[in-house]
Amino acid sequence: MQETYYDFTAFELLKSKKPLLVCDGAFDLLNITLPCEYVRFSGFTSNPLYEDITAGVNVLMNNECDFIVAIGGGSSIDTAKGIKYYSQAEVPMMAVPTTSGTGSEATHFAALYKNGEKYSIADEKLLPNFVILHPDALKTLPDYQKKCTMLDALCQAIESWWSKRATQESIAYSRKAIKLILDNMESYLKNEDGGNKNMLAASNLAGKAINITTSTAPHAMSYKLTSLYGLPHGHAVALCLPKVWRYMKGFDIIAWALGGQNYDEAVSIFEKLLADLDISPPKNASLDDLDVLTGSVNVQRLQNNPVRLSNDVIKDLYTQILEVH
Repeated sequence: MQETYYDFTAFELLKSKKPLLVCDGAFDLLNITLPCEYVRFSGFTSNPLYEDITAGVNVLMNNECDFIVAIGGGSSIDTAKGIKYYSQAEVPMMAVPTTSGTGSEATHFAALYKNGEKYSIADEKLLPNFVILHPDALKTLPDYQKKCTMLDALCQAIESWWSKRATQESIAYSRKAIKLILDNMESYLKNEDGGNKNMLAASNLAGKAINITTSTAPHAMSYKLTSLYGLPHGHAVALCLPKVWRYMKGFDIIAWALGGQNYDEAVSIFEKLLADLDISPPKNASLDDLDVLTGSVNVQRLQNNPVRLSNDVIKDLYTQILEVH
């Protein structure tokens, strides 16, 4: 069971506890005071490595921490989940997202990288017990990161909707998330409280949808773009989604949610959004990268995709995504 708070009163739960605080640099800008002594762990990268996780496990165990608090973006929350998973510690976990995109606070899985490859871990115990969604947590987020995380939430909502595992519950989450994103995009990008609050809610809903369905081809294709070109995850997946959708065709009901009459109009709307946000392919891509990218795609995630994608199709899609010829 997860409890969600919209202010910082949940920190009172930490009194008399000794938490491991897993946080990125955003924590130092937020003026947050925890009502207890804590052990800080910030030794992880933006795409958490297995070695980062094991270092965090050692900090948790050596300091006998009895709570885990994650404050930051998806990397902070995924690192905290990884520490709980590999330590096998039966400790509660609290998540305070400082980005509105990953929805990691609403899911029971996490991502990490080992030897340059992305791995996913999943366990019901990884769903944070407590979540704080507070608009102040987004105030310090740079403009580009706001765009990327918002696009990640939008892609999650769309992918979850067309997923082979979609349910009435997950579709309801997706529909609400898409509406909140489109209705609040302008206010959010202006860094207004109302926009930030509603975008956090949208990201949380998209996370709940993905928690039921998991992601599909655009996410599966995005990971190597991130590791190969250093693109933020939301940027990478947003480049993939319109190309995949145009190939698959259909899903007009999702198109209507985006303001289009059919999938083709929806893809055009999405591509215009990327152009307006100045989200473009990496400049250093080449034809030589195509085989590496094609071979990197996680076949397991493709099984959840509603339309089968062969290796030849994936390679052609990457050619379109990277705009290389």
